[in-house]
Amino acid sequence: MLSIIIPVYKVERTLERCLQSVASQRLDDCEVIMVDDGSPDKCGEICERWVAKDKRFKVVHQKNGGLSAARNTGIGMAKGQLLTFVDSDDYLAEGTLKPLVERMMHDEGISIIEYNAVKHAVGGGEASLGIADMEWQNVDDYWFRGHAYAHTYAWNKIYRREVFNGVLFPVGRNFEDVHTLPLLLQNVKGRVVTTSQGTYHYVENPNGITHNSSAADHESLLDAHINYLEAHREQMRHQPLPFVAEYYAHVLNIQITATSRYKVPVRLKRMDSYAGRWGIMSGNIPLLTRLKMLLARMFFES
Repeated sequence: MLSIIIPVYKVERTLERCLQSVASQRLDDCEVIMVDDGSPDKCGEICERWVAKDKRFKVVHQKNGGLSAARNTGIGMAKGQLLTFVDSDDYLAEGTLKPLVERMMHDEGISIIEYNAVKHAVGGGEASLGIADMEWQNVDDYWFRGHAYAHTYAWNKIYRREVFNGVLFPVGRNFEDVHTLPLLLQNVKGRVVTTSQGTYHYVENPNGITHNSSAADHESLLDAHINYLEAHREQMRHQPLPFVAEYYAHVLNIQITATSRYKVPVRLKRMDSYAGRWGIMSGNIPLLTRLKMLLARMFFES
């Protein structure tokens, strides 16, 4: 029923923990596809040991192509009606996947289910994403009102296979999840469900993109959001202004960081270019968002 895709690269210290957490999900009708993306350490050997001891596990060894390429290989191999991803730095809480898979198999109207995650910081702190129990009939509502743009991660979601029809992760681009989720949402025929049930443990990697991002990485992140704004002007006009303003403020933060820290050119337009005429005092806009809107006007007039 379920294909679990795990990209593997330079993670011999954390790989066993990840694979053990997947193996202990009490899912018999699943396949675990490990994509060894040319890892130079002992990851390939670890994967082969799991193939030998658990019939659900498969491995493919390929030349290093990056996270997107590894995920795409897994998608191409997958035979399940449902797909999910686990990064090999991370792990799943016991009993997370089975009830979510059962829910999707009993309700064919669910196209994507997103479950809660806990982020473990490099310094030792942790924070829950706080994913709430909601059902979204409209993917635009999920993006804006559900703040999906702030948690576009591929890994804390289970997808119906057809949601990936014609969609692959962009090879050669970081922040690939932000580029991909809007394309997946276009293929949603049913509902998106979010649930507090289950936990994905995301462990920050000091050598990962979040801590070592470049100007090109920030430009890629900005591109993904600006592409969304450009393509969804009509949908934004049907959303309550506070939710549109919050999203715009989110993208504005990315533009300001990219420009001030990495000298990335300003590509984001004023909010009224995307959402029509508006005023800072109009609507029930939170105070922090109003302040960001004021900053936006100063930013674009400077």
